[in-house]
Amino acid sequence: MTVLSFRQFVAAHIDWRWSLLGIALVAAAPPARAADDPQPLTDRQKVVHALNRLGFGPRPGDVERVEKMGLDAYIQQQLHPETIDDAATEKALIRLDTLQMSSSHLMDEYFDDIKRFIDQQRTSGDPADMKLRYGLDIKQKGAAPATRPAGEAKKPAQPDFEELSKRDALRCVGELQDAKLIRAALSERQLNEVLVDFWGNHFNIDVRKNECRALKTADDREKIRPHVLGKFRDLLTASATSPAMLCYLDNKENSVVRERSNFEKKAAEMYIAAKLGMDAKGIMANKEGPNENYGREILELHTLGVDGGYTQKDVQEVARCFSGWTLNPFNAKFTFDSNRHDNGPKVVLGHAIPADGGIKDGMLVIDILATHPSTAKFISRKLCQRFVADDPPAELVDRVAQIFHDTDGDLRKVTEAIVTSPEFFSTKAYRIKIKSPFEYAVSAVRATGGQFISPLFPVWGKVKHVAEGAGTLGYGSERLSAEKRKSLNWYVFEMGQPLFAYAAPTGYSEISSKWVNPGALIDRLNFALALTQQEVSDVKIAPETLIQGADADQPQAVFDRLSDALLHGEMSPSTRQTLSKNALPGEGEAKTVNVAKLTALLLGSPEFQRR
Repeated sequence: MTVLSFRQFVAAHIDWRWSLLGIALVAAAPPARAADDPQPLTDRQKVVHALNRLGFGPRPGDVERVEKMGLDAYIQQQLHPETIDDAATEKALIRLDTLQMSSSHLMDEYFDDIKRFIDQQRTSGDPADMKLRYGLDIKQKGAAPATRPAGEAKKPAQPDFEELSKRDALRCVGELQDAKLIRAALSERQLNEVLVDFWGNHFNIDVRKNECRALKTADDREKIRPHVLGKFRDLLTASATSPAMLCYLDNKENSVVRERSNFEKKAAEMYIAAKLGMDAKGIMANKEGPNENYGREILELHTLGVDGGYTQKDVQEVARCFSGWTLNPFNAKFTFDSNRHDNGPKVVLGHAIPADGGIKDGMLVIDILATHPSTAKFISRKLCQRFVADDPPAELVDRVAQIFHDTDGDLRKVTEAIVTSPEFFSTKAYRIKIKSPFEYAVSAVRATGGQFISPLFPVWGKVKHVAEGAGTLGYGSERLSAEKRKSLNWYVFEMGQPLFAYAAPTGYSEISSKWVNPGALIDRLNFALALTQQEVSDVKIAPETLIQGADADQPQAVFDRLSDALLHGEMSPSTRQTLSKNALPGEGEAKTVNVAKLTALLLGSPEFQRR
């Protein structure tokens, strides 16, 4: 018999791969069930369902653990993450030191990156292009570059890895992405991580926009994480005062129409000159005025929803209320600049806001929006989309919206109402959601008992995070994608979900069927192959442990044990037939099962793609 390599084996079965994945994904069709099937979920199915929706999927032994403690007790435990010891996860994050760095430091590093770029352009770039594109006359500072003797070849620059590892404004992006994956895969506080993902996406910030790369770390640490099970008003206030959000949606530019003083312009010129090492004369415009970006998005995306009953006039009035909400350039913290605030009277959604309110104008808007019936409905429906179905039952949304209203936006109570509802545990909701690339990658690591590998030399880990941070921003992504052994983060990037890097303020859609397309299916199976072949550079798995001592020379026993471990008894007849035919030894072949190979194919099955 000809022995095929793992990848040759897969290539030889490309046709069945497509039929296998197409069963449930191409049309995003729900799992086949009789329309009038009266059978409720079994107790085991409820546990599997809870582990898939309240978290990122079960690890080996999780189903049995939850069955033993009781599903109700598990849900209550997850709703109170402060009671759960998560020291192991925190230990795994210690090496990611930018997670605790101040925004002030990271902003300094961000300006150093810009200065470095300007210096490169000054010596080898196009000063005229810099003037045209950025308004920076980089010829005004610094000596002309030395010229090489004729015929002398330019020596290739040798990378200084120690210096490169200290590029914190790039490294913080890679480390924030890595931390999100580590927490999702390892944390015992699974529901908390799901909610951090949800709310971080709801209040989306793209790190690729200017200084957002330096500010998003604190946004995640200080604005999102502390509030996901608190009051919605507090979460909304935290987002409104987030320097990262103020920059992403341009509210730092939002001002009453006014002339800048000569002192302001001179101070700004001196500040930029000191930060960038260049002459910044004339860089500050003489006038400034309103910017409505944040005013529009806090209504449309953060609270009321597009059909929430607001008008363009409301957008303008909300923008006036938030004028002067900005960040201090010296410490990168939120500040209110009364000189730039519009102190005139305003009317928002029918509510009169008196003149001369100062910062209270914005706080009144937050109160109006946090208690508005449209906000209760919009937020409740979006949470039901995440936890129940892409098109959640209207009755459930209405009940949850009422709880939102009655509890003054208590997100713990709202979440509890959803995840303990009959609709959540209905057969119609079971395995109906398609995993995002992030959810798919993390659930595969968890299902296979994967562990994260720390780099042998810390400096190499830091350089990797610098490279992936830069790649996310668009610098060197092709080189990262060309590597044979990529990180878990970069596989998620290639599957179409770069973390913290969605351009539109909408964030990634909660409609899971949008993740379905032929190219994405191949990318997912390629990831499954890499994971089981130990080609994910920062994750190690041991597929052999999943068969729990079953004899590898008994193909059917191995198949049953492995499918139960990864799919928990949920496999359609068509998937079982396809896998049995193509993944198990045929007649006349050696009977030993390649466990890694079979694991990859099960991870690529339609059943594992769903949660």
